[in-house]
Amino acid sequence: MEKQWLGPKVCDFCRESVVGKKFIDGKTTLGPWALMCVECSREYGTGLGTGRGQLYGPDGKKISG
Repeated sequence: MEKQWLGPKVCDFCRESVVGKKFIDGKTTLGPWALMCVECSREYGTGLGTGRGQLYGPDGKKISG
């Protein structure tokens, strides 16, 4: 079954919409998990993979992680 993001569509850090953009649902350097735009994930994210984060495409479908 293909994974698709159904949650909020706004970056938890910069509050910008991620609709139509790649985004990450992942663990942050601050501790909790967050929905992040690609730019904020570079600063606050811990990477992709099991226990770290998942990358979703502009269509909300999971790409990796």
